[in-house]
Amino acid sequence: MYEMCVGPEGPGEALVWHVMAKQATATLCGQQLAERIEAAGAERAGHCSRCMASFAKLMKVTRR
Repeated sequence: MYEMCVGPEGPGEALVWHVMAKQATATLCGQQLAERIEAAGAERAGHCSRCMASFAKLMKVTRR
C-alpha cells in the first residue's frame, strides 16, 4: 500500500505530493520527510515527478 504525503521537492523548495509506501521512512524518490505537513497547506501543490515515475513502474510490474 502507498500513500500520498506532502513535502518539499528538495531542501527549501516548493511543496509537492510525494508517494510513500506505508511504514517506509523515505518517499519513492528517496526524500526523508522530516515532518508531516497538513494537506490543507498544499491543496494546489503539484506532484513529485520522480515519485510518480517510480510509482508507475511499480504498478506496471505488479500488473504482470
